[in-house]
Amino acid sequence: MANKNKQKEKESIAQSDAGKRVKFSIRYKFALAILSLVSLIIVTMAVYIRNQTSNILKEEIMSFARRETENLLIIAQESLKSRDDLALITSLNSLKRVPSIEYAHIVDDKLIIRMALSEKENGEDVSKKEGVKEIIQTKEKNKIFERQFNDENTNKTIYEFYAHTFNPLNNAWGGFVRLGFSDKIIRDRVMQMTFVIAIIALAFLGIAVIGAILMSGVIIKPIRKLAEGVAIIGTGNLDYRIELPTSDELGVLANEFNTMTVQLKKSKEMEIEKKLQDEQIALAKEIQEGLNPMGFYNKRGVEIKGFTRAAKGVGGDYFDYIDINEHMVGALISDVSGKGIPASLVMVMIRTVFTTYIKGRSINCAAVVRAINDSLSADFAIDKFATLFFMIYDRRTAELSFSNAGHGPLRCFRSSKNAFTLTKLEGVPIGIMEDVEYKQAKIKLEVGDFIILNTDGITEMRNEKKEEYGYGRLQRLLLQNHQRNAKELVELIVNDVDEFRGDAPPHDDMTILVLKRTA
Repeated sequence: MANKNKQKEKESIAQSDAGKRVKFSIRYKFALAILSLVSLIIVTMAVYIRNQTSNILKEEIMSFARRETENLLIIAQESLKSRDDLALITSLNSLKRVPSIEYAHIVDDKLIIRMALSEKENGEDVSKKEGVKEIIQTKEKNKIFERQFNDENTNKTIYEFYAHTFNPLNNAWGGFVRLGFSDKIIRDRVMQMTFVIAIIALAFLGIAVIGAILMSGVIIKPIRKLAEGVAIIGTGNLDYRIELPTSDELGVLANEFNTMTVQLKKSKEMEIEKKLQDEQIALAKEIQEGLNPMGFYNKRGVEIKGFTRAAKGVGGDYFDYIDINEHMVGALISDVSGKGIPASLVMVMIRTVFTTYIKGRSINCAAVVRAINDSLSADFAIDKFATLFFMIYDRRTAELSFSNAGHGPLRCFRSSKNAFTLTKLEGVPIGIMEDVEYKQAKIKLEVGDFIILNTDGITEMRNEKKEEYGYGRLQRLLLQNHQRNAKELVELIVNDVDEFRGDAPPHDDMTILVLKRTA
């Protein structure tokens, strides 16, 4: 119950922390993005509609102005022929009702205003007015001219239209008509349109705000649930599952998280199990190393030193040396096939049989090897075998008796010759079959002679280039340092093999045993 309460408290803190860590949430970012997009669209449409409306209005007014100018020109020319001003007066009165017309002048050939919208302008001399010189210089029958200028007094843009009158009776130019239209109506209409567009834009923007908030809430809710679930998983609760009732990408992501937590839980359990196994293997390695004599044997003219190192945790290599009586000392080396725990179990059985059989008996090498083989062949059901070499040195005769169970030849350094000799003695590896008869041989050791025994992990050690250490390198090293004692020789070999291997991983257990006569 206490653990459940603690877990719930952790989940509550995780959910709270997931909310606190967010400074500017995705919801607001999403809403802001939608509003920005909608605002951009509205502004673009508003500017486009405003410009289009302004252009259409301007085009309509300009078209109207041209028509009115053309009508006024026709009426003025008819008036010149008929000498009747009534039609001109009627036309000008109708133009007064058009708010965009700033002025309308009918000028005679003496540049005097004959008629105008404003009666005050009647009879006024226009020869000095702005643009009149330009009008005089451009005469073309029935042609309407246009020009545009800014009126500094009223701050308006004036669109002026004019045309020269022609009297067909006397075939002479009779003056000109002149109309001025301002852009005031265009600006007023554009202002009204802008106001309407602004109201519509604000309405759409308000709708967009509400829609963005609602839409972001719908989208962000599963993301927030995902964040809370991840925070809970981060507290160590790998049994928690994120439930999202959606089949979109977020639902797929939630399923992936759930799959990940299952895999993480399995990995965690495997890690715990592996850690436990590693601890057990480390303990087994420590026990196994304790079974091999690590001390330096140096008694009454005989030196013995051994070394072993497993390639992975525990191994199947084994060496031992023991005093049989005050005159004889026995030494053994063995290499079990394979590596790891099965090989180490075989090694323990070999040691058990060896230490049990050798105590308190009158023994010979062949009998010891046969006893070990019979025990393994009879009692051990796993398909494992081992090579073994056992030797006994007798101080009284300086003779070394030995028996070989498939381990390889005996390599002996002869100090008198400063060279190695090989003594071959065949034998079947132990553990393959029972009732095997093993042979025994003898050699005599002189002062300075020594025996070197090793497993394949020494001579077959490979470096990063896949090159083998080999017996040749081993013998050259020993020949150069044969004067050293057994302990120094073992240390020298181990250091040289490690240096040769470099960063390449060892592929096999490595074991060395050196026996040297010093007196």
